[in-house]
Amino acid sequence: MSTPTQTETTNTRGLGRLRDLWNDYLPYWMIAPMVLVMVSITFFPGAYDLYLSLIEEPTINVFAAEFVGLEHYETAFTRGGAVHSFVITVTVVVSALLLESVLGFLLAALVAGVDSGRMKSFYRILFILPMAVAPVSLATIGRLMLNTEVGIIPYVINTLTPFAAPAFLSDLPLLTVILLDTWNWTPFMFIIFYAGLSSVPDTLVEASRVDGAPLWRRYVHVIIPYMKPVVFVATLIRMIDLFRTFGVVYGLTSGGPGTATQLVSINIYEQMFINNSPGVAAAIAVVYLVFVIAIANIVIATVGFEGVWD
Repeated sequence: MSTPTQTETTNTRGLGRLRDLWNDYLPYWMIAPMVLVMVSITFFPGAYDLYLSLIEEPTINVFAAEFVGLEHYETAFTRGGAVHSFVITVTVVVSALLLESVLGFLLAALVAGVDSGRMKSFYRILFILPMAVAPVSLATIGRLMLNTEVGIIPYVINTLTPFAAPAFLSDLPLLTVILLDTWNWTPFMFIIFYAGLSSVPDTLVEASRVDGAPLWRRYVHVIIPYMKPVVFVATLIRMIDLFRTFGVVYGLTSGGPGTATQLVSINIYEQMFINNSPGVAAAIAVVYLVFVIAIANIVIATVGFEGVWD
């Protein structure tokens, strides 16, 4: 039988070990609550989607659910238009990402080359303004400006050019969606690229200038390589955000005409709330989630640059 002194010594050693454990792993304990929250809000919706995609009908009683295997997946890819919506989405993502990256970088380079501080501030505010427009407002403005009868853009084309303005929303719906998204989100790329350009050391640029390198060589061999991490992070963030596009396209074309602009997000919405097929909608959502994660990881593995994540 242990004496009170031995018991007190044992308790003291136990508290000491707990204190050491706390101190040794303090950074991990501090971020643990946020990790739990992120895991909960990230993995639970995905797991619930997977569950919905495997049962006949949603039910509160999980044990009473009728499992149908991969039936909803088969329906999604045979009659649900999943393949078509994936192709449309990838087309929009690649086109818009390319346009926004090039235009954003060009605007950032032009503003960075302006000497006047006031003019720099003016251009920064001017180029950032489109990003402040809400998706629903942007869709409404776009429908009005592109209207063949009262829209300002068809009027300008008909008045100032020898060509007749096309019906943008019916003849060129996909191109219209891409250009409107480019107008809305090029400011995002401009902000990040401008910050990246501002971080390039002056001594580095000056040294290349002294060496006689023309402007384009300075950008290709000095400035852009220095900005690789910034370019990579901006492109990755924007790419993932483009995969989530919904509001602007749905407000502008509702996925039409027909299914010409039916992105995956719109297809999921229609399957869920219009066709009343939650299982098919969940199946498309699960495949889409895996697809986006795979694309993001492929980009990180193949285009990612050393030092970005350090």
